[in-house]
Amino acid sequence: MSFAVVEKNVENLIGLSANTIREYSPSKLRLHLENKNKCKISFTTEFPVIGRGNVLRDGIKTSEEINKDIDRILAHSK
Repeated sequence: MSFAVVEKNVENLIGLSANTIREYSPSKLRLHLENKNKCKISFTTEFPVIGRGNVLRDGIKTSEEINKDIDRILAHSK
């Protein structure tokens, strides 16, 4: 099976072009899928929370939020 076939199958399943899927943030893609499928998406872990805790406790971060966090961290490291 070629990558083009896999990509086309994903496009058909999601209802968006591959380029649009790549451009969407995880939060925006989640909202699209919730509206399309008329059900809420939730993320769970199958493992006990050990060590640093649940990395998804605050939900999925957008790329803008991640960039702001990185800028804040780098600003304090100077």
